[in-house]
Amino acid sequence: MSPVLEKKCLEILGEAVNRTVGTGFVHAAIAKAAASLSSGDREKADKAFKLLSGKETRKVRSRALEDAELHRDHGEFPDPLAEGEANPAFADIRHAARKLGNA
Repeated sequence: MSPVLEKKCLEILGEAVNRTVGTGFVHAAIAKAAASLSSGDREKADKAFKLLSGKETRKVRSRALEDAELHRDHGEFPDPLAEGEANPAFADIRHAARKLGNA
């Protein structure tokens, strides 16, 4: 995963934690990991996130997915599954699938 995309994902996760659970050590750990992108900070954020209850985790996950979809739909960051990394040999197939409404 590219550092830019990883940073954006962590920022979205941090916002979702803030909106569902509130600010606290989980939000702080994720925000620090987003700022530094160091493996140590990411591990601390992962451990802090795992301390949330199952219900809180589901709420945060749902909120983060909604926010990520909004960012993608409004062009704030590229879709990671977009054609940018696609095999150019299959461009004609993707084009035909889009015309049919399948991609």
